[in-house]
Amino acid sequence: MNFSAPKNNNGFSEGEVRRTARAANRVKPGALQIRARSFDGDGVCDVENRLSAGEQDQLLGIATVVECRRSGSPLYSEGELARFVYCVGEGMVRTSRCAENGHRQILAFRGPGDLFGFPDAGRYANSAETVGPAKLYRMPWQRLQQMLLTDPQLHLIVLEKMAHDFRQAQNRIMSLGQQNTYQRLAAFIVEWMSREEFFDEKKSLLKFPVNRFDLADYLGTQPESAARAFTKLEHDGLVRRINFKEVEILDIEGLQALRRGHRRSHRSEAAQSDITP
Repeated sequence: MNFSAPKNNNGFSEGEVRRTARAANRVKPGALQIRARSFDGDGVCDVENRLSAGEQDQLLGIATVVECRRSGSPLYSEGELARFVYCVGEGMVRTSRCAENGHRQILAFRGPGDLFGFPDAGRYANSAETVGPAKLYRMPWQRLQQMLLTDPQLHLIVLEKMAHDFRQAQNRIMSLGQQNTYQRLAAFIVEWMSREEFFDEKKSLLKFPVNRFDLADYLGTQPESAARAFTKLEHDGLVRRINFKEVEILDIEGLQALRRGHRRSHRSEAAQSDITP
């Protein structure tokens, strides 16, 4: 019986072809890229840069580089006319919306390779500002729209990215509705471990990308509750805080299992009330 991987017409296995394609798609840190999962694949394809060198050059031809040196630099506000779409090259951006009572809900953290700022009826649907120093690519929406209408492959890449972000948003809805703060924090850590800019796999070290206030507003809880959830993760032997910005991952499988878990029973939650929102 032959257990060798199937070969294509060039004599390479499918796995070799995928690895070669991923290597060709690697770009330098800070370069304009769009990272997402492909619609095609074997179900375990990685999040990777979808742009070819030619497509990258096309977008660079309409983009302006914006460098922000501090945290909290505003990019746009909810309700403003949406003239530009942004792509993160370096650093991070938070998108958020405020309720009528003034409470801020962070909707997403955008890192390198993320595309955001698409208009809703001509206006921005939320607000965006930097989380620390950041390098961004700002593209006029009208010019990007024209480019997408004339380039089916680029159009498909942006569609893949939007579909990827939509799936992430669905996961967030499930987490907020079905899990407690302890589980949401585990899910957040696992999510950011997939980004090589923040996770050193060899050292199992995660550079924690946000402060405690941003984290709480993302998890939908108070900073004190998020801090207690972190303490419990440490007590359970899943992580170890090196300092305010670095976390050692001790049990990846345990974090993944916690992320996949459902909300505990009412009785268990009552006993765990110190870590629920």
